[in-house]
This record gives sequence, structure tokens and C-alpha cells, in this order.
Amino acid sequence: MRTRIVIEPGRRGPRIELRGDVLTPRILSTGPRGSAQIALVATQMLLLAGDDIGIDVLVGTGCTLEIVEPVGTVAYGGEGESRWGISIEIADGGTLIWQGQPFVISDDARVRRSTRVTLGEGARLLQREVLAFGRSGQQGGDLASEFHAYSSRMGAALPVDGHHPEGPRHRCAPLLIEDLDLSHGRRGRVGVLGETRVLDSIIALGWRPEAEASAGVTAFELAEPGTLLRQLGREHTHQQMDTCWRAWHGELSGLGCAQPLRALSFDT
Repeated sequence: MRTRIVIEPGRRGPRIELRGDVLTPRILSTGPRGSAQIALVATQMLLLAGDDIGIDVLVGTGCTLEIVEPVGTVAYGGEGESRWGISIEIADGGTLIWQGQPFVISDDARVRRSTRVTLGEGARLLQREVLAFGRSGQQGGDLASEFHAYSSRMGAALPVDGHHPEGPRHRCAPLLIEDLDLSHGRRGRVGVLGETRVLDSIIALGWRPEAEASAGVTAFELAEPGTLLRQLGREHTHQQMDTCWRAWHGELSGLGCAQPLRALSFDT
């Protein structure tokens, strides 16, 4: 089950290709110079045990795409592992803004979540991921989370046919490589999540935001232009991260701070 979002520059506006089944992309608005805002809408209950969901996003040269998630996603327990895979390619001068809503891992769920990103010359990404373990009264299941991002600057080849540059034949430079084992028996250890249950991240790649992180938020400056913000908590009430998102969104879009999406309950 795959969803595909493609935006490319056109003469009178962006050319947009949308495909989806259980997760359907819908155009909210389009603008000049190849810009668009698109919502991801689930047409049935997600994420059930055994589901394999893929999302492919391609942002063309000089285009700007903002992806909106109206609601969060709950991974339900059951027999079998579920998968949630995101593939992002941003061509030269392109921009992707994606504010993800909470991704909740219920009791007895086993989830493998992966994000693969390739950035062209001058491309920029701003993405938020909120991982929450357990609905109300639960401890949550197992999650393996991967985030691999590469830059294709200086003549390195972009991925072909959706295969990302992780082999020795590619010359893409790594921007951020992170593999997290957040299974029930490991994430409670000191130095991982400890007694918290929510991992909130804001990722800026291809550019370095000027606005400083709010108090209580940890900032990791990357070797290449980019910054990773992190905050841990027992509940998703991270107003400091909301403040950082609005500041960085306004800085990147040049249109002022975006209005935050409505807060969601884990009892979705």
C-alpha cells in the first residue's frame, strides 16, 4: 500500500501527481512558483498489525511542498509486524515542510518505521516527528525507527527507481544517520527514554536555522548545515517545541509563523 506525492514546476503553477489508497493525498492549496500544501488523509483504520504503508514524496527543482497531517496515527497491537516507510527526494532548490502528528505505538504493537531522505543542491527540509508509546493507561509496544538522510551535492548521483544511496557505489554525503531500538525492554534504560514516553523531534536539513532553541529543548548542530531538536516527556504537551516549529517554519517559508495544528489525544 503506497502513497505517492510529486510536485514539479510548471508554466502557470505546479504540476502535481497524487496517488494513494488507504492513505490519500489531497490538495489544500497551490501557489505561485511551484508551491503547494497537501493533506494526508487516511481512508480506513491505520496502522493495523501486518500493514505495510509506504509514502513516496518527490519535490521538483525549486518547488515548495508542505504536507499536513490532520490527525495522528495509532499503531495497534496484534499478530505480525507493521511497517511505515517514508521516501523523500528533494531536487535542487526544493523545499519540503512536514509537520507530523503523533505516531502512537499501542500495547503489543511491533512497528518498523523508516525515513529515507535525499537532498539536492540548495534543497531544504523541515520535518517534525512525534513518537509516543502507549495510549492512555498503556506502556506501548516495540518500535524500530530509522532516519537516514543524504546530500547529493557536488555532482553525486540521486537515487534511481526509489533506491537510496546507502551502497559503496554512490557518492552522496550522509547528513543524518540514526537507528533507534525503542523496544519495550530497551527504551526504559538510562540514556534512552528512561521514564518518559514521548520522543519529539524537529529536523532541519540543508540549512541552519537562526532562531535559537527554547529552554528545555536540546539542540544538536550537525556537521553539514542542519540542526536536530529533541525533547522528551510523559505527555505530548511540548509548548517549547511548538514555539521552535513556528519560528523555524516562519524563517524557512518567509511567510511568517504558521498556525499550529490542533493538539491531539492519544485516545484517537
